[in-house]
Amino acid sequence: MKRRNFLSSCFGAFAGMEAILHTRKLRVWPENLKKARQETDVLVLVLGTAQDGGFPHAGCYCENCLQARKDKQFSRLISSLAILDLKEKRFFLLDATPDIRVQLDMAFKRLPDDKQRVRKFPHGVILTHAHIGHYTGLMFFGHEALSTYKLPVYCSSRMRGFLAKNGPWSQLVSLENISFRLLSPGVEFPLTSQISLFPLLVPHRDEYSDTLGFIISGTKKRLLYIPDIQSWGAWNRSIVEETKKVDFALLDGTFFSLEELPGRDISQLGHPLIKTSIKTLRDVAQEGKTKISFTHLNHTNLALNPQGEARRELEEKGFEIASDGMEFYL
Repeated sequence: MKRRNFLSSCFGAFAGMEAILHTRKLRVWPENLKKARQETDVLVLVLGTAQDGGFPHAGCYCENCLQARKDKQFSRLISSLAILDLKEKRFFLLDATPDIRVQLDMAFKRLPDDKQRVRKFPHGVILTHAHIGHYTGLMFFGHEALSTYKLPVYCSSRMRGFLAKNGPWSQLVSLENISFRLLSPGVEFPLTSQISLFPLLVPHRDEYSDTLGFIISGTKKRLLYIPDIQSWGAWNRSIVEETKKVDFALLDGTFFSLEELPGRDISQLGHPLIKTSIKTLRDVAQEGKTKISFTHLNHTNLALNPQGEARRELEEKGFEIASDGMEFYL
């Protein structure tokens, strides 16, 4: 696809995204917000919880999408996190989505006010993999938009190769809008004096790059973030043991059950079902040490209905559906 046509199609997908989150009630973990703020200046803000196609989904008028169009509070932005060091006034974006304009606003509003700069940029972008919901927002750092200079982009070696060799992303490299910082799975690295990241290689549909999950560590607590994975059984790590190591886990919840996908081969989905995850992690959830929430929700997901049976089932078993604007103090 020619660069001009590609950009035109992408910009069309961003239209009208400003309508959203100021009316939503935010969920905070730990629930004792005052105590959490006194203990740490490290905050993870959930900027979106939808699968790559967004919610409502483009061109879809299923029951869920109709409800999301009718009620903006029912809609969701595409899955992303902001990692904030409130003491150092630094913010890192975890995945650059097609909803990046709204999501940057959300993140900057949580930083201590800085009125000196007309333009504001994250201090770095961290990428999980090369599917459209996770990296295409990088285009807004190019010369047509923010025109950043050597913005740090943290990614795997294979992801770097994909971006550097394919337009329009290669233009970000040649014009020095971005500068790569390579991540090595299994090797922890610091973001700030208070925050570190531990990359985890996870199996997924890796057509253009490999796929990373992350353990985000603050001064008090840790959060596991895996928005995409083939299945828990395909991983060379135990998801049970990994969740036990952290205080919070935001996990791939793309589909609730096969009811959403009649006739589909489960081996071809590329995501674990929430029902499967509930069975796998039920003991961890019941122990109560680790708060487990599901993110990256497809527009068909039965658990999107807050009054539905699917939502009730997972909440009764100690799990949560993540929400846009959710906050975790680490």
